[in-house]
Amino acid sequence: MVTVIDFVVQLLTSIVSLVQIFLTDVLLGVDPITAISFLVGAGLTTFAVVFFGYLVLGALVNQLTGLGSSAR
Repeated sequence: MVTVIDFVVQLLTSIVSLVQIFLTDVLLGVDPITAISFLVGAGLTTFAVVFFGYLVLGALVNQLTGLGSSAR
């Protein structure tokens, strides 16, 4: 049976391995223009996910607590 600590250790190890594989096989294995366009796309996607996650979190806090609501 897998414990929570084993799961977290495996998750962190997998993240490090994923970053290493990404850097060596994907990013450094292509020409610079492709790498730059890939990084720009990843940045835009990350920005959109974080921004809309922030909006959803704000809406959830507003719904549960009433904080930030403009109507009284």
